[in-house]
Amino acid sequence: MSKTARDSSMNDAKNFTALVVDDTAIIRKIEEMLLNSKGFKTKVVENGQEAVNTFIEGNSFDVIIMDMEMPIMDGIQATKELRAMGVKGLIFGVTSSESKSDIQAFVEAGLDEYFPKPLDFVKIDNILKRLEK
Repeated sequence: MSKTARDSSMNDAKNFTALVVDDTAIIRKIEEMLLNSKGFKTKVVENGQEAVNTFIEGNSFDVIIMDMEMPIMDGIQATKELRAMGVKGLIFGVTSSESKSDIQAFVEAGLDEYFPKPLDFVKIDNILKRLEK
């Protein structure tokens, strides 16, 4: 293992859990792989309703990566419902939308932070810094 790989692994998540919520299979897989490579234990679901149901079933996560635009229940509504249920985990919104009003509505729904897609290692490191505070 190189010194760089060793140094970056020291900052990896230790027993943190993440829920990935996205309707696009390839995005779910990429985000899951990025999070897992940083040490997160990860679950993936396809829409906001599945995310809400996951919490109703008694699950909890340190981090939720929530897509904004999804069928059945979008990220804005799912974030509102999760916060209304008392979910305290960090919710990071992601979207490829450039609509400032939609992004503002997403943030106001209860996000801890918003990231433009795609999620990458730099953004995951920012998530880890928030978790470690």
